[in-house]
Amino acid sequence: MENKEIIGWIGMLLATFWAGEHLPVAIALTSKLGPIVGAFVGMFAALSIISALIFLLNWKKYYMPNLVFWILMFILLLAGYVGYLAGGNISALFANQLAEYALVIDILNIILAFAIWKVDAE
Repeated sequence: MENKEIIGWIGMLLATFWAGEHLPVAIALTSKLGPIVGAFVGMFAALSIISALIFLLNWKKYYMPNLVFWILMFILLLAGYVGYLAGGNISALFANQLAEYALVIDILNIILAFAIWKVDAE
């Protein structure tokens, strides 16, 4: 197995886990904040599944958009945390395990997307 394939499989598994973690969040947000917010999160879960396919199938022309997607997901999740923390709940950063997992997965997928892009360029 080549390095690119190993990176692709790990990225695919993490992206799929990220999507599976956010689908229940989308359902919960739909009931609490409305269907538009839930659809917004659900759309990102669907894009994460597409990202998993990019990792798995090694679609070269989509490596850079995949990297941008994961950077955007990290920024959005971090912005949500900062907004939540600004509301006064300072200990919230380490209170939600799903969000912590999502942050770690975002960071790992940024690293993997960059690595697969660099490995394939060589």
